[in-house]
Parts: sequence; C-alpha cells; structure tokens
Amino acid sequence: MKSSLFPWFEQSWSELSLNNMPHAVLLHGQTGIGKMEFALYLAKALLCESTEHQKPCCSCEACHWFDTGNHPDFLGIVPETMVSSLPHEHMEGSDSLEDKPKRGKKKSDDDSEKADKKASSFIKVEQIREALEGINTTPHRGRQRVVLINPVEALQAVSANTLLKTLEEPPASTLFILLSDRLDRILPTIRSRCRLIALPRPHKEQALAWLSNQVQLAGIKKSSADIDKALSESGGSVMDSLAQLLGVDDREDTSQATDFLLGALAQAGQVNWLTAAEQIYKAPMPDLLITLERWIFDLLSQQQSGQIRYYPSRQIDIEKCAKLARPNKVAGFWRTLLDARRHELHALANRVQIEALLIRYQELYKD
Repeated sequence: MKSSLFPWFEQSWSELSLNNMPHAVLLHGQTGIGKMEFALYLAKALLCESTEHQKPCCSCEACHWFDTGNHPDFLGIVPETMVSSLPHEHMEGSDSLEDKPKRGKKKSDDDSEKADKKASSFIKVEQIREALEGINTTPHRGRQRVVLINPVEALQAVSANTLLKTLEEPPASTLFILLSDRLDRILPTIRSRCRLIALPRPHKEQALAWLSNQVQLAGIKKSSADIDKALSESGGSVMDSLAQLLGVDDREDTSQATDFLLGALAQAGQVNWLTAAEQIYKAPMPDLLITLERWIFDLLSQQQSGQIRYYPSRQIDIEKCAKLARPNKVAGFWRTLLDARRHELHALANRVQIEALLIRYQELYKD
C-alpha cells in the first residue's frame, strides 16, 4: 500500500490525533478521491508499533504485516467487488516469516461455486457478523483492534442494524473506520455515533499536476488536453481519471452507453427517448444517473454563470440546450435526479426508469 498520503489530504491528516481517537470515525467525501487509501493509512498508523513520533513508520513488524494483509488486529470489510482494495500479498512467498499470523477466513465447501457467481456490490450480513463476533476479545498485539468498513452505504438493512448495535456499545479496544461516498444513504443513527471527517477533493490545478506526474511515471504519453478531459468528465475524481488514463479501469466499461446518452441529451427537446432507452438500459443505473446528473448540472451552471464543469468538450451542445431549456424545469429535474440517486441500487427496472427520466428531460424544452 502507499507509504505516504496524497497531497490533498495532508491538511486533514494534520488535524488528527492518533492518541485521542473516538471509537468510530466516518470518512466521507466525493467518490474517487482516495478515501480508501487515507483510511488504510490511518489504520496502519493506529496499529504501528514504532516508538517514533511519525506514524506509520512503514518499517516495524506491525506495518509489514499490515502491508501484506496479515495483521491480526485489522479487519477490512468491503463488498466482493472491492476485495482487491484491501492490503494483500503482492507475490506469493514474498514474506519468509514462518510465524506470521494468518487472519482466519473460513473456507466453505462451495467456494468453487461462489467463484462462478457474479461478485456482490453489497456488504452481506454474514460478513458483518463474522467480523464482529470476535471483537470483544483482547487484541492479539498492542492495545487496539481496527475495523474498516467501506462503503457504509453498501450495508444491507440487516447488516446496518447489526453494525449499529455494536456502535451503540463499542468494545473499548476496537476502533471503527467507516467510509462513505453518500452520507444521505447512511442511517442517521449510525452517523450520530461517529465523528464525521470530510475529506476534500484536490483543486483542479493540484489534480492535473498529480495526474500528469503519475502518467509520466507510468511511461504513458497523454496530452494536457487528454488529462484535463479525463478529470472534468470524472467530476474531479482523480482515481477514476488515473485509471482511465492508464487503461486499468477494472469497472464495467460503460463508455459506449454514456456517450450514446450524452449524444441523445444534446438533441434537447427532440431527444428520441424510446431509442435512447433501448440502447443504454443494460448499463449500470448508477452510471447513467451520474451522467444525467452531470449534464443537468452543466445546463444549470451554463444558464446561471456561463460555466461548464463536467463536459467542456461538449460546450456547443450544452450552450444550445441551456438556451432552449426552461430554467425552472431544469431545476425541478435536478431535484428529481437527486431523489433517483438515493434509490439507484434498488431492484427496479432500469429500462422503465431511464424511459421515464428521458421523457421528463424532453419536457424541459416545452412551455
């Protein structure tokens, strides 16, 4: 894992006191800015056994075990789709310590069957129960145990209630680090039992400089315009921008669907909602809603201030649509999209949802 913080988090880190931490912190902020890396850095620092002032030291035995995913007092709980974000061995046999502790992951007889199933994007109640069943015991090393859960909004209802019961009566030796992209999806009772820490996204100039440096280090040639476009269309999510620029984005490729959607939206009141829905409804609903949300944000911003944030490469289309659309209707549609985002993971028919939204979008251009 990273041995240093991203530069845009240095101020937030300086405001933390490792010796005066609450029993639970909730790190929140925009998706794709490196919150998980910050959380892992914090967990590693809390478990670091160095006597030096600067933690994590990245050289003690505890730090070594943490980096290889074998620290007995660290529990990372994420959806199956995010397992690779946790510390793990980079190469089998890279650690020669024979007495290295192994975190107990129970094997089931149907592991081979599970491998064939699509990875879940939710945190299952079994994960929470298995992880929390042993936290009332004394930590294996040091004075505390760290439990990291990312993202909290991926908890299903039963899982969230199980976590809440633990937060209500937290073990003295356990510290929880919770992460969230969307605070509005988290139970207020969970939020109230945590110290909220807002992590900032980098300023555009800082993000562009960092991305340019990372691309150069990777030996990939990208122009300043390419980097600027990737950052703008990701809404300032530097991690997503970097993955796109390096060609290592392991998420489902939805660029074709989102490009088609943007092309349809550019038709303003002439949008063929039926054809558009037919072409894009199989893409993940969160990606479609984010694209719609960013397009409408740019329309509102163009109408109110003449500025475009997400899609400067589509400036001509946005300016045209902004002139034709009724401002009061655009603002109302924006609120509709915000509400749709709150329910984007529900098992509703994508095609029906996107058709309804595109019909509503068409209405923005009518008196």
